[in-house]
Amino acid sequence: MCTMEVGSAHMPGGCGKQQAQKEASQAPETPKPTEVFLLQAFMMSGNLVCELRCRGTTTMEAAKMRIARHCGIPAHNQRFLHDGEVLEDARTLESCTMLDTTLFGVDGMMVVQLVVNGTSNIARNVRELGRSDDPDIAIDGVLGDLVDTVLRAEHQLSELVRPKGGTQLSAALGRGKRAELVHWMVQAFTALRFDDAILHSIVLTLDRYYTTCSASSDTSNVQSVLLGAVCTEMKLVGADEFPPGHWQQVLCHICHGQIELKAILKSECDVLARLNFQVGAPTPLAFARELGCGAPPDAEIGRGAVELASFLLELALFDPTLQYCRPHVLLAGGALSAALRVMEVETPSLRQGCREAREAIFQDLMFYDPENLRVAEQEALCCEGELLVLWLTCSEGHGNLEWALFYPTVEGKFRGRDQLRSVASNEVIASAVRACGEARGQC
Repeated sequence: MCTMEVGSAHMPGGCGKQQAQKEASQAPETPKPTEVFLLQAFMMSGNLVCELRCRGTTTMEAAKMRIARHCGIPAHNQRFLHDGEVLEDARTLESCTMLDTTLFGVDGMMVVQLVVNGTSNIARNVRELGRSDDPDIAIDGVLGDLVDTVLRAEHQLSELVRPKGGTQLSAALGRGKRAELVHWMVQAFTALRFDDAILHSIVLTLDRYYTTCSASSDTSNVQSVLLGAVCTEMKLVGADEFPPGHWQQVLCHICHGQIELKAILKSECDVLARLNFQVGAPTPLAFARELGCGAPPDAEIGRGAVELASFLLELALFDPTLQYCRPHVLLAGGALSAALRVMEVETPSLRQGCREAREAIFQDLMFYDPENLRVAEQEALCCEGELLVLWLTCSEGHGNLEWALFYPTVEGKFRGRDQLRSVASNEVIASAVRACGEARGQC
């Protein structure tokens, strides 16, 4: 989506000293519909994209079409904003000047300045796939124009189902019992070689379910609820990975044959009914993998950042407050930023590439929700700092965190992966914490 920040003002042109004094003593007049406007479009970096001369009666829709012809940004991916208000397509440039009390002009023309943020880096990288010589890869390039629309839909669904805060969840299940359950899943799903996405989705399903329960609710059936969530997730993943017959065997293996399939299916139905059958919502890990697709094409940085961010997001699973206090896309952005911070501290030669990747990620965050994520960078940096502090606290083995006892399991899991860079020393993590604090102070 293209977001445009509209500002406008009017100063008298050079019409002689007396005329200037006369105009200075009077309130600015409403521009006439036939007046010529100078439309200036800037990128977020401050570079001027184009200057267009338009009539005051030119609508936002018509302006978008002209900008599309000059800049190559599709009109449907453009949005005009003023003080957080989305300007409708039918609104005219003339009406924009009435939003401010101070007006200015250039060579007798009214000026409307727009800050243009083009399509997301994710969309551009997907569109680049269309240039591949491999037809199986090139065909994915046609999806480039749909990417930003999908990003917004994913964020909306995530916010719809995200448990707000961890207080109610902790009251229903208990922080200690929940941490033990997550720890068991980490061990079991690693042994079963489940993709990490399955673990994150099942934790989200369980947390959503227990958020609907009261503090006095019976949690003795937690094993059945867990198996019901696992059953749903395997079906969502699809028959290619969990064909009929196989997923039933997996369920039997997880519970050691102690719970009949009929009881598991009944529990699954109960969980789905409690969640109004809203499943398949994106998790922070899904957003992190998605945002990683928009980073500059440096294989070492991109793969290392996503893998290290996955490690941090798995640690966050043990802390319901950190997991749910902000939109999941911001937590994902914070995890990626933290990963890049550690990489640039640990390997100074990667510093420039890491900073470029972080900038691309922060740019893409606002495309998920242009109206409400306009301070996405600050919020993501807050998430980054909290994740790094959590990592350092657990790594040092101190603090009053009940889930710190489970840290060695998570660390051991990710240390065993060839793709993951060696988990940083405490000194490197502490340096990353300080660097993040400095970045927050400059933001």
